[in-house]
Amino acid sequence: MKNFIIIFMILVSYGYTNNIYYYKDNQKITIIPIISLSRNNLNIDYYQNDKGIKLGVTNKLIVKLEDAINLEQVLIEFKLILEKKLSKNLYLLKTANKNLTIDISNRLSEKEYIKYAHPDFIKKRKFR
Repeated sequence: MKNFIIIFMILVSYGYTNNIYYYKDNQKITIIPIISLSRNNLNIDYYQNDKGIKLGVTNKLIVKLEDAINLEQVLIEFKLILEKKLSKNLYLLKTANKNLTIDISNRLSEKEYIKYAHPDFIKKRKFR
């Protein structure tokens, strides 16, 4: 029964893989959900990009606004919370739910008043 559940979850996630992406340099980068059987960190969803890099997604995203845009307008429109100002017009924002992070970052990226927006990815450190 456990094997059936695992196979079912893989097939369901495979059906959604064509729809999951984020923007990097105005290009869509496809990501594939990784099913984690570990329950150690329920606040992180894991994905793999086309280069095989594992990316963790929480409820945080990084957004760079155009100069004339008011942050409050963006926060209200997308129901976001300001976590931290990183530099001029660059912000770390939070969504109400981590399941909305990728969708909201994509919708922000498609707005003309946003220079870029993407989830605040968690990556494994590489040592040289």
